[in-house]
Amino acid sequence: MPAITVCRRCLGFGQLRRASTLRIAFGARVSCSQSRTLGTMATPEDLVKDNHSKSLINLLRGWPSTSLLPIELLKKGADDVFSDTSISYPGLLYGPDAGHPRLRDALSSWLTKFYGPREPINSERIAITGGASQNLGCLLQVFTDAIYTRHVWLVAPAYMLAFRIFEDAGFSGKMRAVPEDEDGLDIEFLRKALRKSEEKAKSDGNNKPVRALREHVLAVWP
Repeated sequence: MPAITVCRRCLGFGQLRRASTLRIAFGARVSCSQSRTLGTMATPEDLVKDNHSKSLINLLRGWPSTSLLPIELLKKGADDVFSDTSISYPGLLYGPDAGHPRLRDALSSWLTKFYGPREPINSERIAITGGASQNLGCLLQVFTDAIYTRHVWLVAPAYMLAFRIFEDAGFSGKMRAVPEDEDGLDIEFLRKALRKSEEKAKSDGNNKPVRALREHVLAVWP
């Protein structure tokens, strides 16, 4: 299955271009003459400079419309929090490691209501972080090792900004793309690839973790 890469020039139209190899999805330059490397963030001004005749919507950064930003709700919430020292003092210090309990309870309730799982989502499974990138870096530090962990498997197309995080954790050269079929993730492809990876790890003697590490990382994005 060919990878889907984003052309910076055509991104203003929300177009996706198909690349002939998965290698392009991992940071190489795409074929469009006006494109930029995947490591460079285009700005709305960059798109205007390309002299497109149509109105542009910059899809690169994933920013919501400013009309959706809950400014008044955030102002009220901040006022409520700073008026209650039982919340504001811990919040301005370190606070609970997993995040404010009331926030985690509210999130678990909302997630359960929205997704309707067979069992309610327990707030003990929720941790509040500074964002997806920070959380990914923390998970890799705790649960992986650049030598013992065999590969990072990414569903293609993948979130491009995660590549640098994996590389910083020592997984340069260990990232592998997993294609999708009509039903989603190609399970059979992944099963065969995992089996082959484990066979190589066993032959190399790489089967003695120092602590509770993971042999593989599977990265998926909704």
